[in-house]
Amino acid sequence: MRILHVSPQNYTGVLTLYLKGHRALGHESRLVTFYRAKNAYEEDICLDLPFVGPMEWLWKVKRLVGAGSMRVPFTGTSERIIWSPGFVERLLLGFRNAVWTPRIARATALYSLDDFDIYHYEGGMSFFRDGRDVIRLKKAGKRIVSSYHGLDLRMRGAIKPVWDATDLHLTCEFDLFCRYPELEYIFLPFDPSAMPAAKPRGDRIRICHAPRIRAVKGTETVISAVESLQGSLPVELVLIEGLSHAEALAVKSTCHAAIDQIADGDMGYGVNSLESLSMGIPTITNLSERYREFIPDHPFILATPDNLARVLREVVLDDDLRRKHGEAGPGWIQERHHWLKVARSLHDTYRRLGWENGESGR
Repeated sequence: MRILHVSPQNYTGVLTLYLKGHRALGHESRLVTFYRAKNAYEEDICLDLPFVGPMEWLWKVKRLVGAGSMRVPFTGTSERIIWSPGFVERLLLGFRNAVWTPRIARATALYSLDDFDIYHYEGGMSFFRDGRDVIRLKKAGKRIVSSYHGLDLRMRGAIKPVWDATDLHLTCEFDLFCRYPELEYIFLPFDPSAMPAAKPRGDRIRICHAPRIRAVKGTETVISAVESLQGSLPVELVLIEGLSHAEALAVKSTCHAAIDQIADGDMGYGVNSLESLSMGIPTITNLSERYREFIPDHPFILATPDNLARVLREVVLDDDLRRKHGEAGPGWIQERHHWLKVARSLHDTYRRLGWENGESGR
């Protein structure tokens, strides 16, 4: 089979691992991105499209017109969000479509992008917000997959034409899995062999925290908790922000412990945790009760906004606690998140739907 992944950017390098998994199982796979990831993850086919990405001026325009993607993220609710642009946003998207259309047409011809069997749309986002490209592929008998592993459904909401055309909805986000019965859960693929060895340094206990969006990770709570301990304990907070992926990993490997996120809700954990756990670094995060029931074998040190300072005190003072949770991490990552295991699980789903033997599966 030929499998194409389409995404605005190569978030956290995860999409490269999906390609690696497909190829290891004997299939052809490519990745098309709209723009280059800020953290310099590996690219395959990058179209370098304009009017998209993390440019500050573009964020200002989105705020000005009240773009749906600027909503404050939330969890712990059953509310569904459907992307609904205002008049000005529609006008701007119409202009963008006019600029993008010939570029996408050239790329489609150059890379034979219409000749794949399965199309994975990251965040349920195709090139056009009206879903014209997905609808055309669907009518041609292609299989459509939408994968959600970020703030897409929490902030922007579902893009209805793509959602309606999708045959398989996937997520690695537990709160989304609980909120949307259409979503099937899949563990994030990860490559432990790509991680540097942990080599904590210094006399002070270094605790790293790497937020992409501070509000999502509860960063202010993290900063406050560490500061409250610094007068009495040898501890320092290492904030990892604005670095390339390689630089961030190098800094993370020098730390004694890590904090993924401490915000309320079912955000759980993400690539930050996979990296630190693979290195053998004990990792602190906030898991709801139902999340803990979903992954009862997890290796995390658990904390909430209310008890984070107390938990950090235990982590700093108890070498055995850090060692126990650090040693539990690599094996759990291998069992749950190794890229080849995730690929096999995904292709089991393809077979269940009848996609790998030519059946309709609908």
